[in-house]
Amino acid sequence: MYNRLIVKSFSVLCICLFALYITLPNFFDNKLFISKKRINLGLDLKGGASLLLNIDLDFYFKEKLSMLANEIKETLLTKNIESNVQNSVITLNNIDDYKKASVLINAINPNLELNRKDSSILISYKPHYKNSLISEVAAESINNVQRRLDKLGTKEVSVQKQGQNKILVQVPGVEDTKQIKSLLGKTAKLAFHLANTNIAKVQDIDHETTVMLKDSLGNSYPIFRKTEIGGDSLVNASVRFGNLGKPTVHFKFDSIASKRFARITKENVGKPFAIVLDNTVLTVPTIRESILNGEGEISGNFTEKQASELAILLKSGALPAPLKIIEEKNIGPSLGEESIKAGEMAATISIIAVALFIIITYGKLGVLASVALFSNVILILSILTLLEATLTLPGIAGIALTVGMAVDANVLIFERIREEIKSGKRVERAIEEGFKNAIKTILDSNITTLIAAGIMFIIGSGAIRGFSVTLSIGILCSMFSAITVTKLLIELCMNPKELVLC
Repeated sequence: MYNRLIVKSFSVLCICLFALYITLPNFFDNKLFISKKRINLGLDLKGGASLLLNIDLDFYFKEKLSMLANEIKETLLTKNIESNVQNSVITLNNIDDYKKASVLINAINPNLELNRKDSSILISYKPHYKNSLISEVAAESINNVQRRLDKLGTKEVSVQKQGQNKILVQVPGVEDTKQIKSLLGKTAKLAFHLANTNIAKVQDIDHETTVMLKDSLGNSYPIFRKTEIGGDSLVNASVRFGNLGKPTVHFKFDSIASKRFARITKENVGKPFAIVLDNTVLTVPTIRESILNGEGEISGNFTEKQASELAILLKSGALPAPLKIIEEKNIGPSLGEESIKAGEMAATISIIAVALFIIITYGKLGVLASVALFSNVILILSILTLLEATLTLPGIAGIALTVGMAVDANVLIFERIREEIKSGKRVERAIEEGFKNAIKTILDSNITTLIAAGIMFIIGSGAIRGFSVTLSIGILCSMFSAITVTKLLIELCMNPKELVLC
């Protein structure tokens, strides 16, 4: 019993000290703190960076129509209609095939407009369909930007549509926008191609099937234009470290792409396989054996930061169209200084008031509960620090609210202990029974709240997901402080000889 209490005390002390160590860098700047992570202040408290992005719709439609034109060419060829393709213009070798070709093109996509000029067909989208595509591109771009900058929704990043083709991004607590620009400036269009090993000279390139692409060092590679597997088939990407300690990006395909990847690697053993990001060759490994599990690694001269950034880009998916930053500025706090001070003061007073209330009501037991509540706040702040979450004024109020909710658990426990003592049980037994009976009620109420938070995280996005994360953190920390820390403090302060709780 005594040894168990020592181990429990040491474990809880270590957890609380570690949480305090993680939290302190938010209040003090000192070289003793290894961790550089901090809680960011929101737009309402500190301001941040504001970026206005323009969606390059011209590039999007040019690329989309060019791909469609190539698909049309292949379809026409199956019907013995020969043609040439340049961008979105299809030139028929035989002008008499125009009517037959028009029927086939309309069957491929009925939302196309066909304009004839001599033996050429210029394809474009009908206005109503084009407008629907613009809306889809804008919505997908907003979701993609949100995922890149704030996957969990804890950073309070604001991403809003401005007009038809602009996006306003506001990132709280950020002054240096270099990393943000890096994340937003890349389309992150990943593709896997076979390299053309039959090319001996640049002059031998068949430009219809092969293209010369360069890597970051300027080396050129002849790559088949055909995309064997697209980046949209990735289900996960993460940073790992190789045998020499160099960071690599590990990726995994979905089930359909895994089968395709297995077939490609089986049929092309000994051949180079290029991994291309935004038309830049990342690496060209040689296929040594068939890969059946749908997993692989992207290696290169990455720093850990570059590898982490690449993993974020790949997980968030490719942008449907390039984004260009057309305006950048720093913005001040949305709340006035007096409002901020008033909010902070209100949160502080509420926490102190809750602590005083429980001390007045339960005496020295209340003092122990207040110490546990303090550990609860430290635990919450430490987890928010590790997540590099953004704290807004409502967030400060939320922490104060969480403290109030944590008191509920202590009240339930203390009242149960009182009832057990009144029934004539010894203090030690009353404490054990009180905690045992109260824990069932505490778990029931908190688990239902956690289920609701889980549903919000799965279904919601942005700030909704952020709220669900912080709510879950608050609940778990309050349960730990009430059930574990409070009980430990009572056990340490219990005086069995006098049958009282100090």
